[in-house]
Amino acid sequence: MAKAIKNFISAFFISFFTKWLEDFLILSAVILGIVNTYLITVISPNILAGNYVLAAFLFIIGVVIARR
Repeated sequence: MAKAIKNFISAFFISFFTKWLEDFLILSAVILGIVNTYLITVISPNILAGNYVLAAFLFIIGVVIARR
């Protein structure tokens, strides 16, 4: 049983880092941008700018990995 769980976990991580990582990064960047747009009046401008920079960074890294 432990070997089956170990094989499942290793297969999941191999699949995640080879096939899904770029999709995850791009999706998280888009979601972070949308959430920041709705919270524009609640969050201080410094945190808001940092979140937009983080979203742009995640998006760029996701696109670079997807093009590879």
